[in-house]
Amino acid sequence: MPTRSRLLLPLSLLLATLAPPLLAQDLIEIDGQSKPAYGRLLALESGDIACYLSLRGDDGAEFQEMASFEICEGGEELIGSRLVLRYELQSVQSAECQGDPDCQLSDLVPLVVSARVADDEEAIAEGAVDSFCAPQESVVFDCRVGGKRVSVCGYGPDADLLQYRFGKADARAPLELTLPEGPVPASRAASGETVPFSGGGGSWLRFRNGDYSYVVYSGIGRWGVNGETVEKQGVVVERGGRVVTNLPCSGPLTSELGPDWFEQTGISGDDPGFDFPD
Repeated sequence: MPTRSRLLLPLSLLLATLAPPLLAQDLIEIDGQSKPAYGRLLALESGDIACYLSLRGDDGAEFQEMASFEICEGGEELIGSRLVLRYELQSVQSAECQGDPDCQLSDLVPLVVSARVADDEEAIAEGAVDSFCAPQESVVFDCRVGGKRVSVCGYGPDADLLQYRFGKADARAPLELTLPEGPVPASRAASGETVPFSGGGGSWLRFRNGDYSYVVYSGIGRWGVNGETVEKQGVVVERGGRVVTNLPCSGPLTSELGPDWFEQTGISGDDPGFDFPD
């Protein structure tokens, strides 16, 4: 009786045929490159120019990504977790420098700037995020503004660095704006203060980018038609000192802004001040 020969596939090819294909929504396009939106963290190591992540994708393939140093700080607790990855183009010291701290050459590369545990499958399927701050960062200010989201995050060893982040409320989309672009102490990154109002008070924080400014604010006062108490919160975009647009918060607000926070960070107001929008 004739025997039927069996075709033995290499293990890697067999795994590839069994693994689910990566879908378009599982990839993030940044600077002409396709990056995985999800990955299970296997290991991480702080190097000379970045934090290096070893991950396994949903297709079973292992891959490596460069990340901001903040990801490595306390990131050991994320090992073994499936993460939602957010990327941003940032400058790092060029590989040509070979670790020379005096070398001034740099490269612009996609860095993982946020790695959040994907513990809510429904939210992940929709790409929703509850802030742009990483788990090890402090959420100074955060709310949704329509289909976008604005977050101010404190990071660094003592959360003494500050960054404004804005973009689509979607974990798969790259951030549209980050200010400042690099690590800057809070007192130099922004200006702001708390202000008293009849029936309440408020706080604002301004980040500058050339002729433009971005001001997050929250307050409560007697701004209603008949003097009723009304809350105001959101982000105002200014150009040349004039308001371009006001984006009120369309969801719950998280905010640490207040007298104690401003005193702790050393942030103070600037000459223009800020007028809460009508």
